[in-house]
Amino acid sequence: MLSLPELSAVVRALTPLVAEARLQRIVQTDDHNLYLELYGWDEPTQTGTKRALLLSCHPQFGRLCLAPDMPKAPAWPPEFAAFLKARLGRVRLTGMKIHNQDRLLGLMFEGKEGGTELLLSLMGPRSNVYALDAEGKLLAAMRPLAQTRSELHIGQAWTNPDKKTDLSTTNRWPGLEATALLAAVASHYAKLESEHEQEHLASRLRQAIRRELDFATRKEANLQRDLAEAKQARENKMLGELLKTVLHSVKPGDTKAVANDFETGAEVEIALDPTLTPAQNLDRYFKSYHKGLVGTNMLGQQLEITQSHAAELRELMAELDACRDLEALRDFAARPAVRNLYRKHFPDEGRTRNVRPPKKKPQKKEVPARLLPKRYVTSDGLEVWVGRSDEGNDYLTTKLANGNDLFFHVEGYPGSHTILRLDGKKDPPQESLLEASELAVQFSKMKDATKATIHIAPIKHVHKPKDAKPGLVYVNKGSTLQLRRDPKRLERILNARVKE
Repeated sequence: MLSLPELSAVVRALTPLVAEARLQRIVQTDDHNLYLELYGWDEPTQTGTKRALLLSCHPQFGRLCLAPDMPKAPAWPPEFAAFLKARLGRVRLTGMKIHNQDRLLGLMFEGKEGGTELLLSLMGPRSNVYALDAEGKLLAAMRPLAQTRSELHIGQAWTNPDKKTDLSTTNRWPGLEATALLAAVASHYAKLESEHEQEHLASRLRQAIRRELDFATRKEANLQRDLAEAKQARENKMLGELLKTVLHSVKPGDTKAVANDFETGAEVEIALDPTLTPAQNLDRYFKSYHKGLVGTNMLGQQLEITQSHAAELRELMAELDACRDLEALRDFAARPAVRNLYRKHFPDEGRTRNVRPPKKKPQKKEVPARLLPKRYVTSDGLEVWVGRSDEGNDYLTTKLANGNDLFFHVEGYPGSHTILRLDGKKDPPQESLLEASELAVQFSKMKDATKATIHIAPIKHVHKPKDAKPGLVYVNKGSTLQLRRDPKRLERILNARVKE
């Protein structure tokens, strides 16, 4: 931040360059930086000249200096800039002066509607830019008064701070003539801000990726534990099959049954619930098996997604470590995946107060043909939609299908997402289910199989995790269908494709 001697030297250097210049544009890029475009007559060149003046109330880099050019304005101006644009139309900069022998710089503007003063106050963390009327009444402030001068109030008279903000006599650029001084100040703070931005951006990106990776690592461990528990389903199936062989000898109230293992011949003890009938105990084992089977499939998909996400995060961390300058960091931070992580973990950073986004006109987007599914009509008149690619699978399952439509997928094998459109029917005909299952197998890695297990679930129970790769979803409910392939059925449904 400029000291009082430095600020005074900058004012002396700037005054002959901008005196009586006309204010043409106002741009506020954030809560700290206000740019003024001034147009005036340049005596040495005898031409009209535009100059960009920066008023910065940044807690560390507060200053007044010339900027190389005017920055791009936000889509919608912040509240302070909007106020200045409304008030400072057709005005000229008539002078600059230091107030109270302190780091309080006033820029006086005069127009047909009277005078206005912009007051740059350099007070460290409490720095601000204020707008005062000709009588010294406070009209507006760039930063909240509660953070800078809580004793001030909009509409009341401006008062100087009780204590002076700077008693330093430091001058880092003694003896420089005006042009060299202005260039040195601008260059010095541009370098400091660049270094600060690089350090801050790298730290924030590292924190965001590390937090996400820690979460993914914990989730992976939990899924592996749950998956191990779900695999108990296989043992339950074996116990159910053994119990079936000795069910005739089990009596109500028994707490256990003994059967011989099919492979080893050894006796296996099967725990029973004495409050259930023998048939209910048998049913309990098989229900547990089917529940665990679905759980294993779902957890396996979730684990694959989580492991893939963790691997991508480790790659991002390695790429971040390889970024050596600010430009590389900015390019890295602009990537969609990184930008989403940053916004997730630091949602409020980089947002200017009171910024209203401009209204957008709704635009009808045309869907690329590669995302649209292949369509077939079953014997019962229902449509079956089949994804063409991983991206097409995503679009079909998450955008096109309705909540009660049925999702078909060959259990344990990758393949196209297949959707049976129910058109409001609650109980789809059996033949439509079989024809949709044929298509699910035909467009999977099991297309040559004579038998297949098909997982069927309503679309509302099919979910795509955030950041999952295209085509990857998990299903948390549903049922299975054991399909015996029928070449005639397959030929009929393939021939019933809807022409596009």
